[in-house]
Amino acid sequence: RLDPLPYLRVLEAIDHAHAPEERGDLLVFLSGVAEIGAVQEAAQAYAARTQRWVVLPLHSTLALPEQDKVFDVAPPGVRKCILATNIAETSVTIDGVRFVLDSGKVKEMSYDPQGKLQRLQEFWISRASAEQRKGRAGRTGPGVCYRLYAESDYDAFAPYPVPEIQRVALDSLVLQLKSMKLGDPRDFPFLEPPPPSSLETALRYLQDQGALDEAEDLTPIGTLLAQLPVDVVVGKMLVLGALFGLAEPTLSVAAALSVPSPFLRPTHPNPDSAAARRPLESPHGDALTLLNIFNEWVQVKSERSGNSRKWCRRRGLEEHRLYEAANLRRQFQELLREQQLLEETSGLPSDSYSRQSRHRERRELRRLWRSHAQTEGRKRKVLRLRDGAAPSSEEEEEDGGSHGRGERTIDIQDVKFKLRHDVGELQAASSSTLSSSQLTLLKLVLCRGLYPQLALPDPLNSGRRDSDQIFHTKTKQGVVLHPTSVFATSPELLHAEEAPEPPVEGLSRHHQLLAFVSLLETNKPYLVNCVRVPALQALLLFSRSLDTSADCARLVADGWLEVTVPDADSALRLLSAALQLRSDWEKLLHQLLEYRGEESGHRPNPWDVAALTRGLLEFLRMEVPYRLRQLSTLEKQHLYIGPQTVAAAPRLPGLFQGTELKPDEVKGGHRVTDFLTYNCLSMDADLYSECLRSFWTCPHCHLHVPFTPLERVCHESACRPREAPPAEAPEGSSRGSALHRPFHCDVCQQDFTFTPTEILRHKKQHR
Repeated sequence: RLDPLPYLRVLEAIDHAHAPEERGDLLVFLSGVAEIGAVQEAAQAYAARTQRWVVLPLHSTLALPEQDKVFDVAPPGVRKCILATNIAETSVTIDGVRFVLDSGKVKEMSYDPQGKLQRLQEFWISRASAEQRKGRAGRTGPGVCYRLYAESDYDAFAPYPVPEIQRVALDSLVLQLKSMKLGDPRDFPFLEPPPPSSLETALRYLQDQGALDEAEDLTPIGTLLAQLPVDVVVGKMLVLGALFGLAEPTLSVAAALSVPSPFLRPTHPNPDSAAARRPLESPHGDALTLLNIFNEWVQVKSERSGNSRKWCRRRGLEEHRLYEAANLRRQFQELLREQQLLEETSGLPSDSYSRQSRHRERRELRRLWRSHAQTEGRKRKVLRLRDGAAPSSEEEEEDGGSHGRGERTIDIQDVKFKLRHDVGELQAASSSTLSSSQLTLLKLVLCRGLYPQLALPDPLNSGRRDSDQIFHTKTKQGVVLHPTSVFATSPELLHAEEAPEPPVEGLSRHHQLLAFVSLLETNKPYLVNCVRVPALQALLLFSRSLDTSADCARLVADGWLEVTVPDADSALRLLSAALQLRSDWEKLLHQLLEYRGEESGHRPNPWDVAALTRGLLEFLRMEVPYRLRQLSTLEKQHLYIGPQTVAAAPRLPGLFQGTELKPDEVKGGHRVTDFLTYNCLSMDADLYSECLRSFWTCPHCHLHVPFTPLERVCHESACRPREAPPAEAPEGSSRGSALHRPFHCDVCQQDFTFTPTEILRHKKQHR
């Protein structure tokens, strides 16, 4: 913990050397929020005793009204003591600062390409930063800079800060270089060359995401992602959401994940805020919690008497972040429409009365904006001595988040929001409740976008306290949940709920994985923004590398997670279903991307999308007991049988849809698809005991023969009668086929493919 005594000595020195009537505030540069909290606690006690200081923190996670206080004027005979991070070094200029106290430390984000995580670490500043901080003192008159480090330390500082390109992930940069056809990013003449390991990690990550092929050329989805100025993960979510008719919730989730967290972390946490926020928390994860918060906030904004600022304050939310999410959502929506992935909608009301009302409303909003700019825009308020203390909930309710003294002020952010957005359209999009099927499908879309960013719960978590839950990723061991995560406050959501059966060690039907947005390391490595997904189904549907044993009862996903299914018959059925679903999904996604061209391609058939949706939901409902564990380093070294044991390719047309099997020259076994390698895992058990035949009767041809589980699935797949194709639509309906979309009725619990008009007609039948 930081010792605040040297900082208090500087406050005392200023009080003794300068009379209270002399104007001049103190700006203190500290490295982070924890350090600000330590100094603030001691400085407020000193200020309360002397009545000569107002102590104000300034950092990026602070609420916007609290940040704005640093620009206000202190009362006569009182100085401001502003405790700031390096945000006040270049981003903000505060008038009236006469004294600067420089700790010489800064916390900067660095990037570890090996673990693919961001680290927030404390460093000594550079000499250029030290001079910049000194220049904050006395911009309008003589000033003094106090430095809490020796001159020898200053001489040892680096001349300039580390360039940002050398301490951030380069995924988006490499994708842009590829889209502009500037050659190999490794050979690009950067002014400040990034580490080669960061470039290699970015190229490998883009290949894992499907944006680059094995030759490091752009794929169709990579070409589209390069045209979307968003993170690769967010771009994939938007494209997949458009495919399944979930564009509206996906837009909101993508926007909420692209801005800093809206959860405030004050020095003195308010338990009432956490209690008020709990109804909005989703048991499925942080991304869906953010969706609930954004949708509820939009509903409050659309009410005529709604006070969204008070609503956010009661729940410990920073409303400014929600405004940023709304702006991003509109930009994402426009990008999808430009790429022909989302249909254009007319935002104008249909009748003349509504158009006139909207025109009058926008005219009044513009008048309010002009009035605020003329009267309130440059007004500086006078601080009170108690403004530096932590406000109570009663004071927050009285102040309303502003420094007004009883007068009614204009919420200019609300005025801008209503001018920029169609509030009615936003309300309609946020008011529609997702059915259980749509929610499950949305989780699949998020998981595919985030894959391969998965975390495995430690097997001993059930015996640990809530704050000690540990997880492991492929590249980082021993990570924990971020304190703002819904799973950090409710870890029981991650514990499997088993049926009342005799427990078998490690065997469960409900193993779960966490798909996460990013890894952030401060004092601990944290998982940020997690969504829980069923482990077996997620690995079968999304893994980039899937290796199997001879009977497919043992699977290894991406070379680090091992799945063992005791029932080989069930394992084969799941694998066969996953192969078919992956093939159908890729085919529809390819059609969606081809549709963007004006001359070739066609939009995916709604019937095919509905069939894929039903197949995915049925696949997720399949439950089999299995074991899930992480492979050790030694096991990874002896994982494959090797090419010397390659035998003749088996004939398995039913299981692999007639795919030609080719020997894998590295792992052994046979290459089935670009992600699946069959019979390449080394087995310690007796292979003959795994292949014992048992009598079985085919349900289709009633053949009664002894089969191994593998032969049984192959025979049944080849013998099963093909399903009849859906009846052709009557003539004249082809024009409206593009308007058809999957619809799940919550009343009759059936799935349909309807146009919007047919959906309304069907809903009216249940009234």
